[in-house]
Amino acid sequence: MREAPATLPAIFVSGVIERAAARGADRAALLAAAGASAESLRDPEAPVPLAMVFAAWEAVLRALRDPAFPVTFARSFSLEDYPVLGFAVMTAPSGREAIARLVRFGELVTTSGRWEVEERDDTLRFSWVRPGARTLGMRVTNESAVAELLQTTRQLLGTELRAFGASFRHPAPASVRAHDEHFGAPVRWGADEDGVVLPRALLDLVPRLANPGLSAYFEGRARSRIAQARTDETLAERVSRVVAEDLADSEPSLTRAAKRLGTSERTLRRALASDGVSFRTLVEDVRKTRAEALLADGRTSLAEVALVLGFSELSAFSRAFKRWTGRSPRDAQRAAV
Repeated sequence: MREAPATLPAIFVSGVIERAAARGADRAALLAAAGASAESLRDPEAPVPLAMVFAAWEAVLRALRDPAFPVTFARSFSLEDYPVLGFAVMTAPSGREAIARLVRFGELVTTSGRWEVEERDDTLRFSWVRPGARTLGMRVTNESAVAELLQTTRQLLGTELRAFGASFRHPAPASVRAHDEHFGAPVRWGADEDGVVLPRALLDLVPRLANPGLSAYFEGRARSRIAQARTDETLAERVSRVVAEDLADSEPSLTRAAKRLGTSERTLRRALASDGVSFRTLVEDVRKTRAEALLADGRTSLAEVALVLGFSELSAFSRAFKRWTGRSPRDAQRAAV
């Protein structure tokens, strides 16, 4: 079986293009250079070919002529931009587990590269490994990936975190001031690896959003999503996965689900009907299953459960749960203790 082509989330195209356009670059020209359309990039999580990402970055760098752009773009990112991976990392019980999840679940974002981590004395060495020709697009996306690793680690464990050092395999750009300022340490260019070295002590820190109940839930989601990506799914399963991924961000929508699955709303409705299931039923099943799991854990508040399920108010969740099960969420949570 031929291996699926590597991808990245569409935000790595739309995000760089929009930031460049805000600085005066021609948006239409950048989209054309990337081989993309505004419609194809509407969903920031939708996978797009790695070649499109590289082409967008090359076009932006040539348009702006700003070697600091990969760093400034990385500084705009946060863990929340990766809904499943980000929350699995943010809610982890320790810095060690957060980093382990970053490595273990990295393929949720891309299969084009991976993080390798090595403990050495008082340091923690992160190496970004991405095979392929070292084109301009490859080089600057690697710069941004390494800068983003430090940015999100600061978000996770402390804004004062400084690197011991950073390195890139390619030659230095015309100006490296932004890179040196971001990492807080000299950056080596033409090195053996793309990476950053951080204090080993961060392994023992506790993430600011550590939460046992949500940690278990999001780790389970990450494992499940990876497993699903590696196996064949039925249509109902694919729709349920999309619903589960969108719950916390918005009310589940057949229109949005169809777009995420690359089909029309009408076609999706007919296909589900032919399988004897409705979109509304799938949404209800996803919410009920998730609610029961979170309540059984006993460590997540009712308000947090309602938020994860996409309800705007706790009262709305309580009514829905009683309709599904015949009892209140509080009673279900007490019964699980």
